[in-house]
Amino acid sequence: MAEVKQAAEYLEGAETEENINIFHPESQLSQYIPGGYSHSRCLKLKGKAMMFAVLAIAGCAIMFFGYDASVMSQVNTNKDYLRLMGAASGSDRDSAAVGGIVSVWFGGFAIGALMVGSYADGIGRLKTIQLGCLWALLGAALQASAQNITWMTIARVIGGIGCGHLNTVVPIWTSELADAHMRGTFVAVEFTLALSASTLVYWMEYGCTRTQSEAFSWRLPLGFQAVFILFLMVAVPFYPESPRHLAKQGKLDEAREILTQCRIKPEAEKIEEEMQGILAALRLEARSSVQSYWSMLFKKDAFHTRRRIMLAGGIQVLQKLTGIDFIAAYSPEIFALAGYSSNKSALLAGGNFISYTASLAAAIYLADHIGRRRLMLTGSSAMGVLLIIGGVLAHEVTRSKQVDPGKTQQYGAVVASILYLYTFIYGSTWLTTCWVYPTEIFPLVTRAKGAALATVAFSLAGGTINEIVPYLITAVGFWVFIIFALINFTMLPIIWLFYIETANRNLEEFDLLFSTKSIFVWRAEKEFAAMKAGEREKIENVVKVTDA
Repeated sequence: MAEVKQAAEYLEGAETEENINIFHPESQLSQYIPGGYSHSRCLKLKGKAMMFAVLAIAGCAIMFFGYDASVMSQVNTNKDYLRLMGAASGSDRDSAAVGGIVSVWFGGFAIGALMVGSYADGIGRLKTIQLGCLWALLGAALQASAQNITWMTIARVIGGIGCGHLNTVVPIWTSELADAHMRGTFVAVEFTLALSASTLVYWMEYGCTRTQSEAFSWRLPLGFQAVFILFLMVAVPFYPESPRHLAKQGKLDEAREILTQCRIKPEAEKIEEEMQGILAALRLEARSSVQSYWSMLFKKDAFHTRRRIMLAGGIQVLQKLTGIDFIAAYSPEIFALAGYSSNKSALLAGGNFISYTASLAAAIYLADHIGRRRLMLTGSSAMGVLLIIGGVLAHEVTRSKQVDPGKTQQYGAVVASILYLYTFIYGSTWLTTCWVYPTEIFPLVTRAKGAALATVAFSLAGGTINEIVPYLITAVGFWVFIIFALINFTMLPIIWLFYIETANRNLEEFDLLFSTKSIFVWRAEKEFAAMKAGEREKIENVVKVTDA
């Protein structure tokens, strides 16, 4: 209980110290960036209408991510593209070149995320989105017009920077606007649209390869990315800024007004309670010396920022280790392992995208009703079991090809069903969780930088795995299923021990949760409950004195 007392005293001191300057003006860089928030032109919608409008624009931004992340799946097999990239010789260099072009996008993604962390708190969420759109638009134009591998590599990096911007700042923006019980739902809806875009680009490419010239078949999908970006650039200036960002600037009336617009049931008392929570968090965070990337990573502080970084970055690495990339990005090759021809593998892979998208309908409900921890634990357990079954059956497919072709088709059909079920489970459990969690656990002062570092972890893990998987499939065949199954099972104790539940909690509550010294979930929750009980007791005492 000594730790509880120490943390409570720290928080109480932060809340009562009034002479600390908690307000900061926008960065001077902001005046050079067009668009952004304006009180006069901001949408005057309220309640559900405003939330639907926010979901629409956020969904468009995340649709771009889904589209951009999947656009190379059939471009990589286009003969005209491979010829221009110098990857049509039939040598091992071809795989390295194709994999390298895919992987450098993750490098750009990481750079974009770090850029967001460096100025999103200074210029605001909306202007950060505008900057991301400029990078993304340039990247789309360069990719669609690429003439050689150098050109394409640079274009992929620039496109990745744009995508990294949007995929880092948009979930932060929506988390800061949404009700506590709707944050998971918001991200689930956004990624439903992202997977819809992945499905769209897959079938667009499939149709183009069978009806258009080879050059048109890969240039059109790459250029089509600009449609999402142009819509965002036009629409974003009419949207509300994060109320937490406005409060940090001292624009309390505007922050309060936006909170009222964005709440389904905007009760005055609850709005004021939320505003006071934001101000208390700002007072607390003003005392922190951990505000740069360097200090976040290497300096010990009362917020336990390094622990939060490990959790936020860890969840992105873990989601890549579930095996989703080897199923989603290389699904034609995986279906080929199940014994299907190249054309049927492509059709099945496209169908898998539809199943993947449908899984998000379940995530929309589960994200906030079941909670983050249980979704991760359930998802990893189920995916591990499915991958073991899939690996055993894929082995039978390979063994029976020469002996009994009839059985090969039967085994292949079951493997295909398992892959569909696997992506459905991943989409309904892990996909939403890994993106909403990093936007929830950091304090306002380091939220953009924390989410950026988590996105860097996503990029490094994604780039590494996408570079390795083609070789892994070639080298070990069906054993790739077993490898990722074992990794899923290994993740279970890590999740159970260290990942705190974040669903249905106000963002400001996490400063209390992470003020405890214990890294273990059950101790942190116990101490948090004691601190909350102490707060309630103080409020009750004040009420009694007032009544008396």
